[in-house]
Amino acid sequence: MAFKSLLLSFALTILLGYCFTFGLTNPNSFLKKLPEWSAIPMLIGIFLLYLLATWWGFKGFNAHKLTALFSLGLCAVGFCVYLVGFVMEVSNDKAMPGQYDYDFSRLDPAEKAVLAQIVQGAGLTLADATFSEHWHLAETAPGFRVCVQKGHIKALHFTGKKIPDLAPFSQLPQLGDLNLDNCGLADMRALRSEKLERLELADNQITDLKTLSGCPNVRWLVLRNNQLSSDEGIELFTALVSRDLSGNPFSK
Repeated sequence: MAFKSLLLSFALTILLGYCFTFGLTNPNSFLKKLPEWSAIPMLIGIFLLYLLATWWGFKGFNAHKLTALFSLGLCAVGFCVYLVGFVMEVSNDKAMPGQYDYDFSRLDPAEKAVLAQIVQGAGLTLADATFSEHWHLAETAPGFRVCVQKGHIKALHFTGKKIPDLAPFSQLPQLGDLNLDNCGLADMRALRSEKLERLELADNQITDLKTLSGCPNVRWLVLRNNQLSSDEGIELFTALVSRDLSGNPFSK
């Protein structure tokens, strides 16, 4: 029983980990392709399976104490993560009060001036902003998406907009996520930020990974459908945990 409990709890923990990372943040993930009505039945199913794993853990405790304890620990962690997911779902993906800002009223004046410069270059205004939580950032918007937390810009998403100058993005000290899909970009040398962790640049004209050396701490890198002739330079990103270089000439 203890080993069955361990296998089930481990599988469920991996599933939840996927759902709360790649599944939520990647628009092409399997999770994003599921119909909205399936979320509640899926959460109920996961809950029932965790209950089963917990029951098996208790049943097999006397025979295999260490295995049962490890399994019950995974179940405890899983229940906590599950609770967060369930609250998010029943609250319509709304964040806790005060967690995110949904206007520019508290935004640092210097960051607001930089953002105004960026959106003007893209042919937009600050009024074109769609305020977003992190888990909705990948979704497209008529203007642009911005994630603001406690007066600072944490994430930006522009799709299909011309970005003539990347230097202003480097002046946003807490910018951690940046999505510039299909923005006519070729040379990324002006982008310099040690804070950036997620960088999505699909459908551009980038030919050299080394032009991204100003962002050494990127962990999630998307350069799908660019003009890379090789993956030379990928070693610059020592913190990298996920990359997507598909659709480039060298990968075809």
